[in-house]
Amino acid sequence: MSLRVLITGASRGLGATLVDSFASRGAQVFAGVRSPRSGLDQSAGRADRVVTVELDVTSDESVSRALSSVRAETPAIDVLINNAAIRSPSVSNPIETIDFGDVARTFDVNTIGPLRVIQAFLPLLRRGTAPMLVNVSSEAGSIDACYRDREFDYCMSKAAMNMSTALLANYLRGQVRVLSLHPGWLRTDMGGPNAALDPETTARDIVELIRRESTLSDGPAFMDHEGRSLPW
Repeated sequence: MSLRVLITGASRGLGATLVDSFASRGAQVFAGVRSPRSGLDQSAGRADRVVTVELDVTSDESVSRALSSVRAETPAIDVLINNAAIRSPSVSNPIETIDFGDVARTFDVNTIGPLRVIQAFLPLLRRGTAPMLVNVSSEAGSIDACYRDREFDYCMSKAAMNMSTALLANYLRGQVRVLSLHPGWLRTDMGGPNAALDPETTARDIVELIRRESTLSDGPAFMDHEGRSLPW
């Protein structure tokens, strides 16, 4: 696999395991991290295939600098994975006590942040081979399957991300394959120790899913890490 892959939110959790999974298959990986102090563990001996790029998705300036850094290494990328996301401290509050500062911050990271990255990197992605844009979403963003009565900021931010996936699929039809991907409930800092899925195994599933989906030309699609379709 000689892919050129950019992954945001790559310092930990699913992002870090995706970096390792792609690099282990020979891809050149650009690992976007918010701070250079949150560098990746490259002890697996794949540092030659991983370039750590400072990338704060809430900052226009940071995204622009990241573009310059990646462009200095490659004229194109084949896969862009918008993985950076947060769950706010007040995510479980009911409507009476939600924190609107947390809501705004969540939307900036989870919804607007991916658009910043896409806008900046789209010229590189368009020059890629069978290019693919993957927005890491969540079943929490499915309106049809909604069962929660709170988590307003997280669920709404992912529903909005799904809409951006649909819009981008329309705009980029015939140029870039666009997906919304639900990775599942993972044992990460965000998902917690009681989550159902191992992030390393899920990352391997996602890498294989991206390989399969890259042969298709149409979308949009909202699916889980095993390729099962989810309702919007």
